[in-house]
Amino acid sequence: MRNEHESCAVIERALEVVNAEADASYISIDHNITRFANSQIHQNMSEESAWLTLRVIVGNAMGVATTTVFDDDEIARTAELAREAARHSNPILGFDGLYRDNEPVPQLDTFDERTAAISPLEKARALRAMFDRGVRANVTFAGAYATGAASVWCGNTHGVRRFARMTHADATVIAVGANASGYATARERRTSSVDVGMLGDEATLKATLASHATEDLEPGAYDVILEPPALAEVFDWLNMIAFSGQAFEDGSSFFVGNLDKRILGENFTLADDSIDYMPFPFDVEGLPKRRVVLIENGVIRTPVLDKSWADRLSLAPTANAWHLGSPDHGSAFHLVMSGGASSREQMIKSTKLGIWITRFNYVNGLLEPKSALMTGTTRDGTFLVRDGEVVARLPNLRWTQSMTEAFSNIEAISHERRSVGTWYNMFGGTLAPIVKIRGWNITGKQEMR
Repeated sequence: MRNEHESCAVIERALEVVNAEADASYISIDHNITRFANSQIHQNMSEESAWLTLRVIVGNAMGVATTTVFDDDEIARTAELAREAARHSNPILGFDGLYRDNEPVPQLDTFDERTAAISPLEKARALRAMFDRGVRANVTFAGAYATGAASVWCGNTHGVRRFARMTHADATVIAVGANASGYATARERRTSSVDVGMLGDEATLKATLASHATEDLEPGAYDVILEPPALAEVFDWLNMIAFSGQAFEDGSSFFVGNLDKRILGENFTLADDSIDYMPFPFDVEGLPKRRVVLIENGVIRTPVLDKSWADRLSLAPTANAWHLGSPDHGSAFHLVMSGGASSREQMIKSTKLGIWITRFNYVNGLLEPKSALMTGTTRDGTFLVRDGEVVARLPNLRWTQSMTEAFSNIEAISHERRSVGTWYNMFGGTLAPIVKIRGWNITGKQEMR
């Protein structure tokens, strides 16, 4: 991970050679991951990487180029590539230039020295304790325990300069028993907030619960209890097909025509909030971060927008540019769903006939974006609930469901929320509760080959 002085020098050299309106981001990462299977560590890997992205504006058109080499000749070549790309791009209608207000950013606690310095040996000790508990429960574990530290510099030719460091810790655990598997995951800014042993216990519970009682289920509409990893997968898709500036501009998002209208349930609120969750103070265009409510008590409020698409759509920018030149023109990287007053146990007890789902194996969110119609299968802990009790394990189930319908049919929301990471988002993640939804459409089961 590069220090502040080194990062600043790269940004300054890049902006000096542009000779046009431009902005730049420079990100360096020190990433460390420990992978394990069959309750044995099989890989410790560390990687240091850095990249400079330069965006040049010519006649209200943008060109973007990226490099991982930082000598003067390569930076000049990258600037020329970006300038040439801008000359061959269409102007962005309504765009009035890069951000220049340069107001102060929030002062947030984003970096933890212990997380940045944790050794593979320390991770191995935590995993060893988990493996030993697995022996007593007759399960083995697979998964990964990752930590990382990053520095982020961004700036533009209007004098905006931003710098921050951040850390993150991720753990994913799959417990494998004789007949079934269970899953647990967490992401936080600090390793002290990621309890690998607790995740192992949760995965073990789901791998061993009702392990000798299995049933099938006929296709139909059922009450479902969704854990945070399942919700996070859905939100990842909504980030692409509903929340982004591009989805709003091209008309595919269900936000279009519904701003300030209630089209979802009154108990559903979703925000992009890097102030209180996985904190980070600015986006890579340099705009200060703030809490942005996307959906408030079922009312559609705003898509997430970088500055250029906010200008194009005559909406307020939301400080959601996480890669210069991104075709999404805004991504919600700190999604937070508001909690409720219930618990998983209460949801199970209140269910006459339903399904408790740990996570999804895959999701396809492109069936019909206007209603957020998606399909997928369950994995690593799918349970039948009957008369308020977990009575059997179910096979991995196939489902097809409109998320606008689902989020209009939320019956209960847990007070507890969990943080879930994703592979493409190093800045934040998703903070989600457990929810009970009525009328989820099960279309069959996953056939084993």
